[in-house]
Amino acid sequence: MGNHRNCCTVWYGSTVVIESLFVSIQKKKENKKRKRKRGKRSLQPPIIFLFFHFCSFFPLIIPTHNVTKLNYLFMASSFFPKQASYYLLYHKNRAKSSSFSPLEQVVEDGQSISRPLHQHDSLLLLVDADTASNNEEDQQQQQQQQQQQQQQIFWEEFEWTPEQKVEAKQILSENFVKSSIHSNHVTGRGKFVVDKLDKEAHCHWDKFYTSHQTNFFKDRHYLCKAFPEEFGVLYAGRNAQMKLNQQHQQSQQQGEVNIMSQKQQSQDVVQDFTIVEIGCGVGNTLLPLLELDPFFIDRDHVPGSDSIQTRRRLCIWGLDFSQVAIQLLQQDARYIQAHHDKRAMSAIWDITQSRPRDIHPSLESCSNISLLLFCLSAISPDKMPTAAKNVADTLRPGGTLLIRDYGRYDEAQLKLGRSRGKCISENFYVKHDSTRVYYFELDDLERLFGPSSSGDSGAGLICIEKKYIQRVYRNRSDGTERRRVWVQARYRKPILL
Repeated sequence: MGNHRNCCTVWYGSTVVIESLFVSIQKKKENKKRKRKRGKRSLQPPIIFLFFHFCSFFPLIIPTHNVTKLNYLFMASSFFPKQASYYLLYHKNRAKSSSFSPLEQVVEDGQSISRPLHQHDSLLLLVDADTASNNEEDQQQQQQQQQQQQQQIFWEEFEWTPEQKVEAKQILSENFVKSSIHSNHVTGRGKFVVDKLDKEAHCHWDKFYTSHQTNFFKDRHYLCKAFPEEFGVLYAGRNAQMKLNQQHQQSQQQGEVNIMSQKQQSQDVVQDFTIVEIGCGVGNTLLPLLELDPFFIDRDHVPGSDSIQTRRRLCIWGLDFSQVAIQLLQQDARYIQAHHDKRAMSAIWDITQSRPRDIHPSLESCSNISLLLFCLSAISPDKMPTAAKNVADTLRPGGTLLIRDYGRYDEAQLKLGRSRGKCISENFYVKHDSTRVYYFELDDLERLFGPSSSGDSGAGLICIEKKYIQRVYRNRSDGTERRRVWVQARYRKPILL
């Protein structure tokens, strides 16, 4: 038996009696010592009874022996019930003393802790969790801050290096035979499969929307950020209209209605501001626009004179290839209200087969803004020139066409390029649901929508802007990265003088 004395200080906090807390640990140590020192008497494992008394503010001090070599840190959360708010801490000091002394409260680093007046070889303390967990709370706060910072960096922009482009192109070329539909079917069978996919394209999109309804795509609220020059007026104009209405009400209350009333009467002439979306689906782009104030103030810039403020009314056209998608759009409450106010229209339109006036007489040359968001990529490349001209015919002179679609060497393209029997033609693939997708370069958009020349049959629009959007998305759970690539462009229809 050793001469060292240890102390276990228990503060009042519960009525639970915990017996034989360290029996299992001491038995393991005893078995090890029996193997090493055969014939010698091993240490008897002490049994520690921790009593939680009903008397308040009275510590129970129980001396224990032969625990001099216990080098573990025990947490009470692993031994006590979850309702008990206590931690069991182990403190080891090299200084040896045969005497026992009471505890004192000491403040260290702004925290109140309990320690003996004289240092002992070892000490077991059961302290309140509110005091013992201060450091843990600080660490948890730091971890939460770090996690929030990582969550804020969900994606970031990147630029392709020449080596990365060569590597991506090499991946597609090495797997072209494997991914080609023609090489995976007997002679003549591949062409039959490709033609069937083209003829039944509307059926595949109907099945897509029948399966997913309105739950697949999220509403697009980023138009004001992606295209601020076109959609900023819808938000800024709404604020300007609110200020103008407030000023007009104040002027009427003050009786100053002479000049202001004349200006207000001139602005009461409302002109429609029409937005046409081709490939609208179930309305993930148009329906959020209908939530805005239908009236806003727009500024018409006339060369050689000051800008003129015009009161506008927002109207939309929703056009899609799928009949099911149009039906789901027409069932939305926002569309129903706007359609009742004669501000919303929708129709089925195959842009590769018919012109805008064939769908509705007022559809041709009516739009201030035409949207082509992730729609053109679902069309066969040999039909894209006709589709581009039909889309351009919806614009009025001076109107703007906004395009965003999938870009070359996107992560999804590389995945399809490695799959068997997915490639229809170069950069044109079929997905698992039999819908098709094409991956663009900026030169492809210029050939389709730019001015027509001797070699190209463009739609005759003027390019304002075209760029790649390249982002790296990080999966926070497994740390993987995905490189997404899109193309974005703005084209304007020239004003005929």
